Amino acid sequence: MFDSNELIKAFVILFTIMDPIGNIPMYLSLAADKSKEELKRFRFKTCLAVISLLVGFFLCGKYILGFFGIEMPAFKLIGGIFLVYTAATMLSNNPFPPRQDLDMKSGDDGSIMPLAFPLLAGPAAISLVVIQADLIDSWNSKILMIFGIILIGVIIGLIFNVADNIINFLGRTGIKIMTQFMGLILGSLAIALIAKELKVLLPGLS
Repeated sequence: MFDSNELIKAFVILFTIMDPIGNIPMYLSLAADKSKEELKRFRFKTCLAVISLLVGFFLCGKYILGFFGIEMPAFKLIGGIFLVYTAATMLSNNPFPPRQDLDMKSGDDGSIMPLAFPLLAGPAAISLVVIQADLIDSWNSKILMIFGIILIGVIIGLIFNVADNIINFLGRTGIKIMTQFMGLILGSLAIALIAKELKVLLPGLS
């Protein structure tokens, strides 16, 4: 039976990885010069893309790994290492992927690429939901996880809706401090995941 505390922890980690507050400057840059109606559509497309990506990988990710013959303990270990790397980039304020390397194709508004992917629902977030899919065995817990992903998508939309107020209140320095704090939490949880999976792969370490 999947522990409800573990489910709550998964939501916290997922929200931390996605770091919507830290992505406010990029959102404001992409949303510049858009009308109110365009902004609504922009936010809706971003949130829908985030939810679709994460729910899709949550439901199908472990089957994709199985197709390629990848064992879950190995995936969890490399996923934990990538989460540590993501945490390190947050702590150093050197985001991954680098913001200057995120180009849009002509005609794109940036709501799906790069904002939804890879900035919000990037490799680290996708890795986490695939890992959670393997840990959760009951459909009740799976439905709760899906509901949680949808809720996080809605929260991201609400945060972006008041992005100007948040950046005026926190300032860019405040946003960097919050990102570093979230990186600290993520790094601690990721180290715990790595330690757990090392014991599975190398029982002699127990």
